[in-house]
Formats: sequence, structure tokens, C-alpha cells
Amino acid sequence: MIGISAYAGLEFEIKEILDYIKKAYDEGVKVLFTSAHMPEAGGHFEKEFEEILNLCNELDITTIVDISKDYFERLDLEKYKIDYIRLDYGFTLKEAALMTKEQGFGVSVNATTFDKKKIEKFIEYGGKLDRINACHNFYPRRDTGISEELFIEKNQIFKQYGITTMAFIPSNYKRRGPVYEGLPTLEIHRDINPIISYQHLLKLGIDFIVIGDAMASIEELKVLSNIDKDITLLPIKLKGDLSPVELSILNSLHTNRVDPGAYTIRSQESRLIKEGNIAPNNNILREKYSVTIDNQKYNRYEGELQILKKDLNPDPRVNVVGDVSEAEILVESLQPGEKFKFYF
Repeated sequence: MIGISAYAGLEFEIKEILDYIKKAYDEGVKVLFTSAHMPEAGGHFEKEFEEILNLCNELDITTIVDISKDYFERLDLEKYKIDYIRLDYGFTLKEAALMTKEQGFGVSVNATTFDKKKIEKFIEYGGKLDRINACHNFYPRRDTGISEELFIEKNQIFKQYGITTMAFIPSNYKRRGPVYEGLPTLEIHRDINPIISYQHLLKLGIDFIVIGDAMASIEELKVLSNIDKDITLLPIKLKGDLSPVELSILNSLHTNRVDPGAYTIRSQESRLIKEGNIAPNNNILREKYSVTIDNQKYNRYEGELQILKKDLNPDPRVNVVGDVSEAEILVESLQPGEKFKFYF
């Protein structure tokens, strides 16, 4: 479900890039995106490009190569094993359709600009839908990423035709130049934790997600490759000195009750799994997206875990144990009966 990107001819040494690909592979990454038309690339581009593709071939990693018509005609692509060519500017619909019939590689179309009319024309030209996928753009310049509304609208079109969709999230580790401001598809993902942006795209129904930046950290890859799409993972900032009983509750798997409160997400399990008493602690203002656990003063509700969806007054019976405001878009999307865990 998660892929990485690697770019030849830029500021990273090829050894570092190849080591990164190997480490990502060890974490379960099986897809790599790269570009064959980087205006900033140096004279060593073609050699490094070949080394990247050769390693992917050796490891059996699926490759997607972004390319413009100009570079497509200049590079001898026949000597590389490439699984998908992502068609950037310069290609006609007829050329794309012919590729799905004549070439050994599949075709990635631009998901943001390839609309229903173009799909029908593509079919008319004899294009094979089972040989294409729809890959959204990423947007290096700040404030230019697309909206969630447009993203959903475009993906619905591809779902009607059974076409696989793909989109990008940024990394917070080593961003790609020359702008270094992240490579998201959705603008709202530019500065947030990849754990959050990744799950947000899953909830929006995307089929495959690629980290667009030059390198993700191994910690990012470990977490992302192990996320269960049926369990929302919420990064949390802990508040105060928590007791072992509180930490045990926070470390557990929770289910949002099928009858959650109007202002809260309520854990279905927390009172049942509580082992020991919870003393009053950190009974402060309960701000929106605070995580709270009821203490022993709340009698039968001791151990109740909640995530608040609005500000509430302090209560001596309720301990504020954490803050998940960073994961706002995930909290707001949690439905009754859905499972969630905390990451800290």
C-alpha cells in the first residue's frame, strides 16, 4: 500500500539512494516512483537512473517512471525494465492508447486531468483499461496542492471504470529540491505527520500511496508499512506524569461506541480493561481534541476514555492525559463502531 520515490542526478549520492531503496524494501516497500525529466538533474543523471532501475529489477520492486514526450524520445527506454510509464505533458490520447497495446510496460495517466470524456476517447482508440492506473500529481510549490473535494470528485470517475488510483504524501525527513517544501497531492497534507496524511488518503478510498519526497525516515516507513486500514492510528502528545493504569489504557485497542456522545468519541472497552484505581490528576480545561480518562471520583465511569470534539470545562473527576489535535482530520472522520489506537 505504501511506495517510495528516488530521484537520480540531484544532491543525494547514488550510494545513499540505493541504500535507502534496500532499507525500504526490507520494511516491505514494493513500489518505487522516479522521474526521467528533472530539469535540475546533473550530468550523472542517466547513470544513476540506470542504477536505480537495475536495483529495483533485482529486488522485484514495481517501478513507475514519470516522463515527458521530449525525454521519452531521447532516452532509450527499451534497455530498462520499467513497469509503468507515467505520461506527463506532450502525449496524445491516441499515443497513450497505443502504448497499452504495443509496449511491454503499463501506463499511468494523470489522475487530475484525465476526465470521463478522455477515458471514453481512450477506449475508442483501443486503449486497454487493465493496463493503466491513475496517478495524481504532487505539488512542490506551497499553496498549489489540490483540494479534498476535487480529489474525491476525480477518484469517483476512476472507480466507475475499475481503474486503480495513486496519490502522494510528503515526508518530514529529507525533502526534495529545489523548493524543499514537501511533495503532497493534497495541500492540507504539506506540513502534517505522514502517519496522518497516509491514513487520510486511505479513508478517501485511494488504492496506493507513495511518499513523494527524496527520502523518508526508516521510522516513518516502519509505521506506514504496518498500518492496518481498519484501525485508525492517532499520534498523541501525552500530558503530565501518567500512571501505569492510564498508560495501559492508552496502549490498548479501542472502539468508538456505536452511540458516541454529541461532543466526544467514547471508547467501548476502556472501563472493562482498566486494571487498578486511577487517582485524580491534571484536571484542567478539556480543550478540543484532548484525550481524557475518568478517575476514581467518577465511580462506575472510572477508566472511561474519551476524545473531545469541543472544549469542555475542567472536571475534578476527569484526567486530561493527552492531545491528538495534530490528527484532527482523522478524529473528525472516526465513525461509530470504528477502531482506533494511539501512537506515542
